[in-house]
Amino acid sequence: MIPINSQSAAATSLTSTPARSGQAARVQSGRSLSAISETRQAARETGSFPDRPLISARPVRYNVQLNHNITAVQQADNFLRGMEQQVLQLTHLIARRAGSGEISRQAGSLQTMLANREHLSGGTVDRQLQLQLQDRAKVNFSLSDGEALLNNPQPEVLTFSLAGRRREISAAVLEGDSAQRNLLRLNQALGKWGIHGKLSAQKLSFQVDEQRWPQVSQHLSVKGNGERYPQEFYPLNPKPAGGLEEMLHQLTGATGQARTLLASLEAALEDLTGQRRQLQSAREKVHQRIESMATWSDDASALQAAQALSEQLGNGGFSIVSQAIAGQANLPGARVRNVLAGSA
Repeated sequence: MIPINSQSAAATSLTSTPARSGQAARVQSGRSLSAISETRQAARETGSFPDRPLISARPVRYNVQLNHNITAVQQADNFLRGMEQQVLQLTHLIARRAGSGEISRQAGSLQTMLANREHLSGGTVDRQLQLQLQDRAKVNFSLSDGEALLNNPQPEVLTFSLAGRRREISAAVLEGDSAQRNLLRLNQALGKWGIHGKLSAQKLSFQVDEQRWPQVSQHLSVKGNGERYPQEFYPLNPKPAGGLEEMLHQLTGATGQARTLLASLEAALEDLTGQRRQLQSAREKVHQRIESMATWSDDASALQAAQALSEQLGNGGFSIVSQAIAGQANLPGARVRNVLAGSA
């Protein structure tokens, strides 16, 4: 694990724009650059990450959970910082009306990074570029006829199938009495595959773990009694929620219309900056966790501990004294140097 120097989290400065960029391009670039100023300042104030205490009060300074937290924060910060820089550069190119070839190359570079998101971020950033430090990344998706699925008043038995290495079946009995009750029965049937549906503003959406999304997106099908779905298995073809990846597909297909996507790219940039601000609070929690493992917070606490140890040795028997002597004899030299350096 290589600690990150958070001073490098500042956005990469861009080359000066040509004279033809004009005042409008400078205004657009200024808006984009100001969106990451707070993150840059926070990165300077944070210092190196993680900071190690001089000496730990516990045998293992970084336990398994703390190591996991540090790694997750580092991977998320690496990926979000890279994404922020890439989106900023693409926004800058569009704002100064760069050539279509230059825009296409930058959009392709950004697409490549998005395609490797799960690997680069270690699963800490989901498809919508939202932080998932504690939970597993998920994919939000919808069905083309989702509302009709819930609001049809006719009762029907739906049999869902999820193919793959082996075919799995699950059924739901929809009574047609209410959308909420139908949703409950759908969640009971689809929940065995980790799929959960929710109804918001009369729109039905689903969520599933990102690791299972390839199987769900390609192999989820359903059959009914002819009311909502035919009596033969019918592919559902789930559609993921739109995001930066879909926006880039539009851009590569029509670079001449790139300026129409400028506002959406700036919104994505602001969202990335917001995620990095959230990441700063996660870094602070890790810092506090590490600092809490330091041996002494001040001289008074060290003196109190020494007095307590003296009393324990004075009141203890032969076994206590024997353990103390053995501990002194086996104390690593590096630990002694650390203690002496801390008291100097």
